[in-house]
Amino acid sequence: MMTSPNEAPALPLWIGGRAYLTMAPVFRDIQNPAGEVVRKVPLCGADEVATAVDNARLALAAWSAADVETRRGCLNTVADSLDRYTGHFAKLLVEETGCDPAVAQAEVAATIACLRQMPAPHGAARLVAAVSDNVAPLLSPAALAASALAAGAVVVLKPSPLAPSCALAVAELFTRAGLPDGACNLVQGDEAVLKAMAEHPGVDLLAFAGAADLAEKVQGVAGSRPVVALAPAAVTATLQAALQG
Repeated sequence: MMTSPNEAPALPLWIGGRAYLTMAPVFRDIQNPAGEVVRKVPLCGADEVATAVDNARLALAAWSAADVETRRGCLNTVADSLDRYTGHFAKLLVEETGCDPAVAQAEVAATIACLRQMPAPHGAARLVAAVSDNVAPLLSPAALAASALAAGAVVVLKPSPLAPSCALAVAELFTRAGLPDGACNLVQGDEAVLKAMAEHPGVDLLAFAGAADLAEKVQGVAGSRPVVALAPAAVTATLQAALQG
């Protein structure tokens, strides 16, 4: 994380298998339920999206060639890590959304179950841009990433800038589970990042999980690009079907 004296730390991006620092023109404060600024999130744009897409493209051939056992093993490793660090992820959820601790624990458990139950079909070699809101800020990005990766696709995530920390940690866990560097990337931001994802020629499929207002935003920028909409709690067969088509 970037930081300066007496300031809350700024979250990095995750690009090319590592934390990626950027000096965005604007940072959004993230406050805990007590109103304290606990971290800052950079609101990035087209340049960071292009860097993430370039890195994902470099990883695509290697990951799309991975066999089912390798892909399933990666998802199970991430599930094991979430299980090991349940308390940490639940704390992040409470801190950034203000939800009840029991609700946070349930979201972590649901995410673990989603990863363990995810099928690993042979899909097309594609790059998925995956967008989520703060309705389920762990489950949604994890399910989106897992659905794409399990089918042999690579992914660039964009979590909500209101609750981005769990998604960033998940992107790191996927890389540390054995993905090629660049197979799972994350860009922090808001509408500018969404627009850049929708317009980038290297993105094959735009997917999202969240509430109606997110759906409206995605449909508003998607144009003729294929879009897959997912319920946050769903095991994401819809996205995998699109990747096999």
